[in-house]
Amino acid sequence: MEDNKANVAQLLEDGYILIEGALSQEETENIRQRVNYAREQGWEEGLNAVGNMWFDSLLDREPDTYAPLVGHPNVRPYLEGLMGKQCQLRSLRAHINPGPYLQEWHMDFYGYWHEKRYVEEYPFAMAPAGINTTYYFQDNGPGDGHLKFVQGGHINEPPHLYPLDRPKFEEWCESQEHVILYPKAGDCVVFINHMPHQGAKERDDMERSNVVCHYQVTPMYDGVWHVSRPRGYQGTFPFA
Repeated sequence: MEDNKANVAQLLEDGYILIEGALSQEETENIRQRVNYAREQGWEEGLNAVGNMWFDSLLDREPDTYAPLVGHPNVRPYLEGLMGKQCQLRSLRAHINPGPYLQEWHMDFYGYWHEKRYVEEYPFAMAPAGINTTYYFQDNGPGDGHLKFVQGGHINEPPHLYPLDRPKFEEWCESQEHVILYPKAGDCVVFINHMPHQGAKERDDMERSNVVCHYQVTPMYDGVWHVSRPRGYQGTFPFA
């Protein structure tokens, strides 16, 4: 219990934590193959301009494969330690980067700072918060691929958000101090999802895929500015 409190405290301080070997080799290889199968079936929602193909329906299509990632035992202590029974799955989204890939600097929860100011105006309102857990299925490393954060980017509000001026926001992110992670196959990165971050492939022919579970603390109403759509209410509280 004390170790878990220390780990949660470290996550809150840094904004992220890398859980090495969160998935077994068997889990990792099975899900890697199923994500590739989803691409073969044409289940993707799209492929964007930066080289990111995404899938939002896999939890519904193949629950036996993807449901174990929701509140996974090796990730649960962090989620439960932060949110308790109020931890709600917002979405499960898989990604494949089939070719060159340099993600734009972005936040998953763009509306965080806006909502934080909102609660200052209404005495009974509560600030929503969210967590991203990203599972990796290939080894990232120098020369291959990485995940980059703005150091301390969860603590202070970035400029150029309201309204969003993307070129200026990305320029600001690029000018800051960074933390670079190289997750390996089976690792999971847990991070506060209003922290600016950027994924990338440094080698265009590298196979790269991941699955992201977004969690939120209710109340998050449907209009909150987040990159993913909420799944709804019933059945989305893994620890309740």
